[in-house]
Amino acid sequence: MFDVKFEPKLDTLRLEKISDAIYFSERYSDYISNSRLSKINPEQDGSIQIFLEGMTAHRLFIPSLPLGSAVHEMCLQKEYFNLADSIINKPTSKAGFIADECISMCKDIPSDDIIKKACVIVDYYKGNPSENQFNKLKGQIIPYIKSRLEYESRLESELEQIYLDPKQMETAKACIEAIDNNKKMQKLLHPEGILEAPISENEQTILLDVEVQLPKLEPFVVRLKSKLDNYTIDKENSVITVNDIKTHGKILPEFKESILKYHYMREMAMYSWLLSLCAKKFYNIENPTIKSNFLVVSTIPQYYTQVFPMTKKLFKKGFDEFKELLKLASVALYFKDAKKAEEYLNGGN
Repeated sequence: MFDVKFEPKLDTLRLEKISDAIYFSERYSDYISNSRLSKINPEQDGSIQIFLEGMTAHRLFIPSLPLGSAVHEMCLQKEYFNLADSIINKPTSKAGFIADECISMCKDIPSDDIIKKACVIVDYYKGNPSENQFNKLKGQIIPYIKSRLEYESRLESELEQIYLDPKQMETAKACIEAIDNNKKMQKLLHPEGILEAPISENEQTILLDVEVQLPKLEPFVVRLKSKLDNYTIDKENSVITVNDIKTHGKILPEFKESILKYHYMREMAMYSWLLSLCAKKFYNIENPTIKSNFLVVSTIPQYYTQVFPMTKKLFKKGFDEFKELLKLASVALYFKDAKKAEEYLNGGN
């Protein structure tokens, strides 16, 4: 395939804390993230058409997501979050999502119409449950909504509350404790220096405009965004490190397969490249040593933990894939039409 040149516009490079609500909002919807690149990756069942359709953000209602989010939030941002473990009757799976949607819509005991709207949003029985299914759903969510609203009416803390079903709450607590007790992980998240402590930040966003130069097309700009779980910058030794917490629903040795299956190496390559640009711009660190680690906790008993460092081979594979997918994404965004983009990529222009 033809060559492409990417030129980072360093005057646009930003490193700052942005809330998830804003990061995933319309304000940054035209930015390309690692997860968005998966929508154009054929190895992840993506295509240009799917990528372009994905420009309109779609919320995901996957049962494992609340658990993973809770572990991240409590391990990296304890000062902002609290596990609401006294609310023990949250329904599992989509019923739990529907209950939370109802609360966000009305902050009261929901009417049938509100519940039906939530069923559509969460795609519960394709948004059209039968009468028996609907009545069963109400029996699951109303007690939870009542107890949660009562809990929040008495709440004096300003911390954001995390609500999970009983099994997820039990698992989350065990995973958080396991990560907190892993000395190697804690040393990576909270490194010490000799004369100067390394910089360590959680949940920071990197934003960057990149000029794209493609054959027969005028140069144009695409925008990148990434939100890093944790990064450290060791100015004493010119070392930058990206640490990413992963919850894993299988035994730990199988995580190596997940790195390839879910293309985590591309995620780390993208994050590390962006962080290296930040290290140069904001801390005058030229050609830093780059390290990345997956901090993995198994969500099955005994909740084992392990650090999986990125290898040079994985970095190369991830960065090569990042560049190739960014090229496809750039062409897609230039034409904003799957057929025209395909024709260009196939030499039609």
